[in-house]
Amino acid sequence: MLSIRIAIVTVTAAWGLAACAPDAWNNQGATGFDGFVDRISRACSPLQYGMYQFASPNAADTGGSSYDIWLDLTSRLYYGQIGPDGYAGSLQSTFGDGNQATIDCTLRYLPGGAT
Repeated sequence: MLSIRIAIVTVTAAWGLAACAPDAWNNQGATGFDGFVDRISRACSPLQYGMYQFASPNAADTGGSSYDIWLDLTSRLYYGQIGPDGYAGSLQSTFGDGNQATIDCTLRYLPGGAT
């Protein structure tokens, strides 16, 4: 009876893993916002904002609520809800001065250029 349960669990687990999207385990081929975050995390590394350094921005455990603020602002920039000046100003007011190099790098990789 135990071996049947183990077989069912094994088959179910294998089926579940096979059903995952190809980029669920490797985000290098990601497009859209996730791809943008991946590109800037590599090209602009380290993403330094005030005392926070987001080494792996897609890993949501970096910097707590500061990470959430950064992700929200970066998403709003990416989707055109705020412009580059609003993005830079919001980051400066949140994290303080000294972030301009990271902001400039992020804007360089914004699809379609800074809007």
